[in-house]
Amino acid sequence: MMAFTVNSKGAFMSKLLSSDTFDSFLLEEARIKMGVSYVIDGHLNRDFYSPEEWEEAGKEPSGLTEWSAVRATCRDLIKGKRAPSAFSFVFHLKSEYMDRTLAEVPADTRNFVQALLLNIRLDSTGLHLVTGVSMRGFTTDRSPEKVWDRTVSRFLAARGIDTETN
Repeated sequence: MMAFTVNSKGAFMSKLLSSDTFDSFLLEEARIKMGVSYVIDGHLNRDFYSPEEWEEAGKEPSGLTEWSAVRATCRDLIKGKRAPSAFSFVFHLKSEYMDRTLAEVPADTRNFVQALLLNIRLDSTGLHLVTGVSMRGFTTDRSPEKVWDRTVSRFLAARGIDTETN
């Protein structure tokens, strides 16, 4: 697990809400605290879709929605004269990117990885990003965490996101 503090909130928020920078992620949950609080559950509701639509929408084994599908809604909630007093977003890397990301991790350990997570949180102390790995079982091998931390560091640098490691 690695924690980052974002140095330029405005530039980061533009990348998060108005570009495809984070479109390689799925949204598990968004919480936005303003005059009222908003909670978006990123789990797809199967009963909303026809069987044909579900086959297309339910491609991700996790059953989570793509960030790109709810980004505009979150942007509309946040935009305005006053910034939110707090928010949090829980992202999962899309399954199509996991194998490539974890290629150097031993196969027996890689099979334990359920999700590669990125948590984004704004609170009174600032804007923070925290990595995480969800495992299906117990293993003493921490290589998935090390690989994911390094990948996120490179991802942020490549996209010009100015951060400090905590």
